Order: sequence, then C-alpha cells, then structure tokens
Amino acid sequence: MRFLLYANLIAIVLLAGSLARLYEGEPLPWREAAAVPVPAAPLPEEEAAIPVEPSSPLAVEQIVALHLPLPNPVRLPPEPAPVAEPEAKPSREIVILTEGAYPPFNYRDESGALAGFDVELAQALCSRVRTKCGIVAKPWDDLVPSLRQGEGDAVIASMLIPAPGRDSPASGGGLILSERYYSTPGRFAARRNAVPPAATPAALAGRRIAVQAGSIHQAYALMRFPNAAVDAFPSLGEAQQALAEGKADLLFADRNALLRWSASPEGGCCRPVGPDYGDAAWFGEGAAIVLRAGDEELRDRFNEALQELVADGTYARISARYFSASIY
Repeated sequence: MRFLLYANLIAIVLLAGSLARLYEGEPLPWREAAAVPVPAAPLPEEEAAIPVEPSSPLAVEQIVALHLPLPNPVRLPPEPAPVAEPEAKPSREIVILTEGAYPPFNYRDESGALAGFDVELAQALCSRVRTKCGIVAKPWDDLVPSLRQGEGDAVIASMLIPAPGRDSPASGGGLILSERYYSTPGRFAARRNAVPPAATPAALAGRRIAVQAGSIHQAYALMRFPNAAVDAFPSLGEAQQALAEGKADLLFADRNALLRWSASPEGGCCRPVGPDYGDAAWFGEGAAIVLRAGDEELRDRFNEALQELVADGTYARISARYFSASIY
C-alpha cells in the first residue's frame, strides 16, 4: 500500500512540472522531438515561388508565373473623330452701280474719284457685310438696264422708292428694294434772325412762302396752308434767294436740300425750322437700294448692316459730312 502511495505522489509531481513548463511556453519533453522542423523538399524550378515586394504591385511577369488573372487595363474614352471644317466659300465681289452726277449724293471729286453720300454709305455697307465691293458709275438712264443685264449687283444712286403717281426707274418686275436708306420729307426754312411763326394754317395765313414752281412742295403748301401767300419761283435757287433777301417769310422745300444749303456759305443767312413733313403720299418713302429679284439674301444683309450703321452712329457721321444733320 505504501508503494502505491509513493508512486502516485511521484506521478503527481511529474505531471505538475510538465504543466508548469507548458504554461511557460516550453515544449513538453515527449513533444520536443516532434517540434524540430523538417526541411521541405525543394519545389521544381518552374514552380518555385517568385519573391514579391509586399509594398509594390505585382508585375505582369509575376502575375503570369503565379497563374493569376491579369487586371483589366484602364481604358480612356475614345478621342472624337476630327470634324472636317467646311470649305470657306469664296467671297463674292459685289459691283455697286451709281450715277456720279448728283451732288452731294454721288459725284466725282477734283481727282475724278467717285464721292458723295451714296458712295460713302455704299462703302460702309460693304465693309459691314464683309464683302469686297467695286463702285461703277453709269448714266442715270442706264442704271437699271445695266442691273438687269448683270453688269452690277445693286444700284445705290438716290433712286426713290416707287409710289402711286410717281414714276421711278425702280418700278417694274424683276427688281427688289431694300429698306429706305434716307428719307425725303418737306420742311420750312427761315432767316436766322427771324422768329418763325408756328407751322399751322392759322399762323401762316397771309405769310409769304417761297416754293419752286411745279414742285410737289408747291402743291403741298397750297393744299395745307390755303390762306398763305405761296410765291412760286422758277428754280429752287431763286426761291432760296427770295428768302435770303427778305422777299419771303419762309421757304418750303426738300429737307435734305435745305440742310445742305443752310450749311453752305450761300445759305448762312437761313436755317431749317419746324417739323419734317413726311406724308408718303406726297413726299414718298425715300430712297432705297435696288437689286435683282433672287438676291434677297444680299438685300437682307444690306438692311441689317444699315440698321447697325444707324445704331452705332456711323450713319450720322457720314451724313454730317454732306448735310448739317442726319437724313435718315
């Protein structure tokens, strides 16, 4: 019995020591031999692991060696196909026809070059529509026939817009007109040192009004101011002289002619007064550019350019060189 007791005590001591060694992390005596690492058999050369830096991405060769799927390449959006620029149409050279014998609208200067309001406005219009223009002078009676025959593309020669009872070369088929580029109303003029009466039938009763005989201004004055003394003179120049010499209280004539005259040394005595009389039935709608039917695009471009010239003051500056105010 004592032997069994001593044997159990020895077993308990040995077991306690083994548990203590296991708690401290040391292998058990009977496990130390099994814990010795056994070197693994070398892999075939082609299957050997390829060292890879853990901080850098796998190279393509490494991925292939490890039989891993290749990553998808980053695809950039396709570049748009180049768009072919439309070929620029050759600039059309426009031929402008004018008369060259109607100052201050169109005439030849001392050097023989064409000048005047019509000519300068035509040049400004062509510049605004970015078109090269040539200006050619023709006799008045040849302007429209030349246009019809294709010798020019437009007539800018103070050609009046046709109106009932008033003949104009711009009448007839096959022609189109721009908007008016200047107006032609009637107006009064008086001496600078005189106080003109109000332009009413009552105020002008008994007043002497000088007019050109046979003109539309004579007819209008007789109709509008029946109680005035309307004196008709053979020419506009003689009617102007009558006003300058005090033989008339007022002169009634074309506004543009009065603006031109009053700005000259000969007309320094007098000035335009009162409102414009622009009744189209009497004084027409003004002057327009004449073109051939079928050239509506060019007509519209001229109309748009004209409005731009008026809006930015170019028109007024051109007008001031030939008249004392705008004639638009």
